[in-house]
Amino acid sequence: MDIVILTNSYLRHKAFVKRLQKSNKINLKGVFYEKNHPFKLISSNNNDCIKTRHLDARDVSEQDTFGWFLNFNDKKIVKEELSVNRGWFSTNEALKKIKNLQPDLIIVYGTSIIKGPILEIFHNRIINIHLGLSPYYRGSGTNYFPFVNNEPQYCGASFLLMDDGVDTGKIIHQIRPEIYLFDSFHQLSNRFLLKTFNVAVQLIEQFKDLEFVDLKDEFFSDKTRKVYKIKDFTEDTLNKLENNFSKGLIKNYLSNKNSLDSKTPIFSQTTL
Repeated sequence: MDIVILTNSYLRHKAFVKRLQKSNKINLKGVFYEKNHPFKLISSNNNDCIKTRHLDARDVSEQDTFGWFLNFNDKKIVKEELSVNRGWFSTNEALKKIKNLQPDLIIVYGTSIIKGPILEIFHNRIINIHLGLSPYYRGSGTNYFPFVNNEPQYCGASFLLMDDGVDTGKIIHQIRPEIYLFDSFHQLSNRFLLKTFNVAVQLIEQFKDLEFVDLKDEFFSDKTRKVYKIKDFTEDTLNKLENNFSKGLIKNYLSNKNSLDSKTPIFSQTTL
């Protein structure tokens, strides 16, 4: 399977590229890293110290989890590997480069919104790895806000066929994380990313045999539909997150996991 990946340039994204390269059934022809988002999550306000603590803890945890990936020396040659500006994936230049690589599939993970003719030309051949359970949680922080809202049953990942909406394409497969009693938010998040990477590789390898389901399908009977933006990441939500964990959110969820999960159905391939 010849693929091109459009991704971001954080450590977790580079680790995913390394994971793809370890598959004997995947030929990684092109890697395009979008430069980190220029927005500032931390303002000059002294009250933002809780944000600093949260993001610093995330960075240290990611380094512990994914840093060793970058030590892999893979002999596979990637034909095209570039660092690009935000929004580049929607340009004619990007489309030309990707078409020249003739991929069977395009994998999108962690980029800004992609628009334009690429969506039509590669219709049903672009897999979007969305960290969140669509259609329940969409937008930004889709595995952060379920814990803020004290409903971890909505944490997960959705592998979607990309369309011109935001996390609205047909679903290929969905998964939930393994959560343990004494997990911190960052621990369970990084463990789940490793699972997501491994499942993504399986889906790519088996893509021709997969089936899809529309987000409008009655399968998704739960009526919860929440969309979050970057501006919603506030000191208040971080306080709620920490308070929920300190009051036993994980213990309460694990005690009722089967019941809670069953009320929030997800779509899974039978072959995985």
